[in-house]
Amino acid sequence: MVTYLSLILIVPIVGAVLLVLFEQMRKYLKKMGICTDCLNHIFANVVALTVFVLAIISIFVANFKDLNTTADHLLEFGKYGNLEAILISIFSFLVLMAVLFSVDYMKGKNGLGYYYALILTLLTGLSAVVMSSNFFTLFIGWELFALSAYSLVAFDRAKRGAVEASLKYFLMSTVGSMLVLLATALTYGYYGTVSFDVLVGMDPIGKITGVISALYIVGFGVTAAMLFLNAWLPDAHSNAPSTISALLSGIVVKAGAFAIYRTIFWGFSGNGNFLPNTSVFISWLGILTMIEGNYLVFSQFKRKDIIDLKRILAYSTTVHLGYVILGIGAGTAIGLEASVMHIFTHSLGKGALFLLSGTMIAAVGSRDIRDMKGLGRRSPFIAIVLTTSLLSLAGIPITGGFVSKLLVILSVYGGSHDQIMNLILVIFAVINSVLALGGYLYILKYIVFDPPEAKAEEKLKIPKFEAIPLTIMMVIVILLGVWPGKVFEYIVDAVQGLLPLWT
Repeated sequence: MVTYLSLILIVPIVGAVLLVLFEQMRKYLKKMGICTDCLNHIFANVVALTVFVLAIISIFVANFKDLNTTADHLLEFGKYGNLEAILISIFSFLVLMAVLFSVDYMKGKNGLGYYYALILTLLTGLSAVVMSSNFFTLFIGWELFALSAYSLVAFDRAKRGAVEASLKYFLMSTVGSMLVLLATALTYGYYGTVSFDVLVGMDPIGKITGVISALYIVGFGVTAAMLFLNAWLPDAHSNAPSTISALLSGIVVKAGAFAIYRTIFWGFSGNGNFLPNTSVFISWLGILTMIEGNYLVFSQFKRKDIIDLKRILAYSTTVHLGYVILGIGAGTAIGLEASVMHIFTHSLGKGALFLLSGTMIAAVGSRDIRDMKGLGRRSPFIAIVLTTSLLSLAGIPITGGFVSKLLVILSVYGGSHDQIMNLILVIFAVINSVLALGGYLYILKYIVFDPPEAKAEEKLKIPKFEAIPLTIMMVIVILLGVWPGKVFEYIVDAVQGLLPLWT
């Protein structure tokens, strides 16, 4: 069993090493009549699919049902239960979609082996973070995926701003990592352990626990793009390849929110008043993050130089991270379940939008929305994907986003805070959802419903390896909207094993 679970980490990292080897042997492979790029495409997709299948199987295998909290079932490097299996399934699925999309999107690019190797290393780091059983192994996984993310943002080095965006991301994330490392050292110094399972059984030690938790929250909050910690986000998203933007927004920032959950509800919940008080703080962090995100989205529409679609989508990610954090802050089982559901629906909707942005930018040669006017009329496929994704992010019925947003709001209304506080939080969450809808409708009107420029009325043909993953993601978004029960049932089952840690 341990061997099987270890494959979730071993397969992608070994695959990354082999892809680098293929790239180094390009000249020799060419002499042998082997297309190195074709080999890279095929091998990367096989590895990504393998990790996804391994994660999916682990959800349904009965032997994993009891691996949630008991120390007897801990792996050497961490823990693995249904919650971890679901999150890794989400992460590996989006990686698979991005890798499949890259077959056409990255055609003709140099260094494909390095590109795919970094993506698989990113997945390995994210999986290690999810599977970690202590702050030390979490930090190792954190640094692994962070180093991969920096490099991927700057992958297209010839592109203006890519290296600068990567450096900005690197500097901010390094500060966050140092805070996490300092908090880990303090945790070991005061508690004598960094294990989640040991820490959760201890009473918090005075004010020092608040200081340690604050260091963790700020450190992880940089990657989660929380309030005032997201300055790296728009530059990284807009300058990275669109496939990488999809991964950054769809899963990387979620790792920050998950790490905050691990810290507060596994690390320092204890038996005292620490958890309820911290839950209120986390909830308001979520609300304020939403407000900031919406403000930054609308500020982009007023710009005179360029109304950058990818920057708008990046700031929109901040809004949705607010919902994930808000669900976690509710301090209840349904709150965590809603947050996991929203991680899934947002990764589909926003991931598809970023992938689609790559197609649209290639079609018009610009990231400016004004140059994409009427693009949906030139391609019904673009119109369908854009409309479905935006409506899901807006929380419109029959889409997955509606289900997850509704669950978050309901979890907040029945949260662990007093009723007045819950009601205030719900009102702010609804207001922010309405504001976000306004921004999405503006994009929808401009790209889908406005007529295109006369010089750009020809129909667009979408490459098949770009159309396939987008189609799959949109089908799942609709299925989650009309039939969410089965997926949510597995999420509930995963969280039920954690109920002793929740109010």
